[in-house]
Amino acid sequence: MPWEAASGLLSVAGTWLGDGKIPVALHKDKAYVATLDRLLAFNTTTGSLTATITPKADALSVLSRDDRNNAAPPVVTPGANPLVLAPFFVRQPGVGTQAATNFIELTATNASSDKVDWRLPLTLPSWTKDGSPRTVSVVGASERAAVVTVSTGASSLFSATTTYGIDLTARRVLWTKDRFEATAVSGNIVAGELETTDETYESARGYDLLTGTERWRGEDRLNLDVKPAGPHLLLVQAQDKSDYRVHIQQFLDPATGTAKHEAPENIAGSRCDHDGQNSVVCSWDQGNLHKVWAFNDRTASLLWQLPDQTANRIAPRVTAVWNGRIYGKTDDGPLALDSRTGADLPTRPGAAPFLVNGYTGLALSPAPEDDLTAYPAAG
Repeated sequence: MPWEAASGLLSVAGTWLGDGKIPVALHKDKAYVATLDRLLAFNTTTGSLTATITPKADALSVLSRDDRNNAAPPVVTPGANPLVLAPFFVRQPGVGTQAATNFIELTATNASSDKVDWRLPLTLPSWTKDGSPRTVSVVGASERAAVVTVSTGASSLFSATTTYGIDLTARRVLWTKDRFEATAVSGNIVAGELETTDETYESARGYDLLTGTERWRGEDRLNLDVKPAGPHLLLVQAQDKSDYRVHIQQFLDPATGTAKHEAPENIAGSRCDHDGQNSVVCSWDQGNLHKVWAFNDRTASLLWQLPDQTANRIAPRVTAVWNGRIYGKTDDGPLALDSRTGADLPTRPGAAPFLVNGYTGLALSPAPEDDLTAYPAAG
C-alpha cells in the first residue's frame, strides 16, 4: 500500500496507533487513501497508483513521509454511480484588494473513472477565526445527500463544531448546524450530539438528512458520546446531569431516538461495527486486555461475549468485522470468529485485516517489515 495509508500510525512493533479509523475506503478492488492534501486511488489487484486527486485551492497542510496522517477516511456513496467524497482545508490567495480566504473544499471523485466530478466550497464557521486546530470529515452519505462535520478537535481547550448537509445532485449546501457534531447517518436521519447554548450539557439528536429538521431529541447529559452501531442502532454513553455518578449506556433507534436495550456497563470506550448481516460487534482494547460483545442489530439483545471464563475462552483483539466474520488476533496469531455465534472458524485467515471487502483485505505484512499490505480476500 502507499506509505500515506499508515504514515505515523504504526508503532515499531507493528501495532496500530490510530483510533481505529484507518484513513482508507475500499470500493471493489480499489483503495482510496486520504491525507490532508490529497486523495490517492490505488488498484489493490495490480498494486498500481491510478490517480492522485488534489484540491484546486492550496491545501493548508501537506503530509510528508513519517508525519502522522490525521485525515479522516474518505466516504464512498451508495448506489449505481458512487462518488468518493473527501474534504480538504484550503486557502485561496488574496488578489488585489480581495483578502486571502480559508475554506473547505469538498471533492467528489467518480469511483469508475477516478476523475473529479465536482468540487464544492464550504464556508468555514465564524468560530474558526480564533485559529483553533480543526478536523473535518465526511460522516456518512446516502445516494442523495452527505454530511460533513468540522470541529476544533478533541485536544483543543476551546470546543466548537459545525455540521453541513450537502445535496449531492444539486451540489449545494442544504443546511448547517452549529454546536452539532454528527456521528452517524442512518437512512434519512443524521444523528449525533448537540451542545447546549451555555456549553453545559449535550443531548443526542436526530435530524432529517435532507432538510435538517429535528426529528427527535434526547435528554440533556454530561460527557455524552453517540456512536454508530450498525445501520439500525446508536450506542449512547453519558452521565446523568443531576448525578454524575449515574452512568447511562443504551442502544437507541436512530430513526426515533427511543431506547432499544441497555448496554453492558463495561462497554464504555468500545468501538462497534456491523457485520453486514444481522449482528453488531463491539470491541474494547486496553494494552493486553480485550473484550468483545455481539448484539442483534435491531433489538440490541446480547448474543454472546468474550472472554468467557466458563468456556475457558479469551477475547481477541478485533481488527475488522465483515460478512458475518470477525477478524482479529491473539498471541497465537490471526483468527476469525462467526459473528453470530462467536465460535472460532475452522479456517484461520493468513492475516488480521484492518479493513476488508469482497476483493481486498488490508493488513500488516509479517515482521520485520510490518507494512500495511493489500491481500486478496478469500471470500
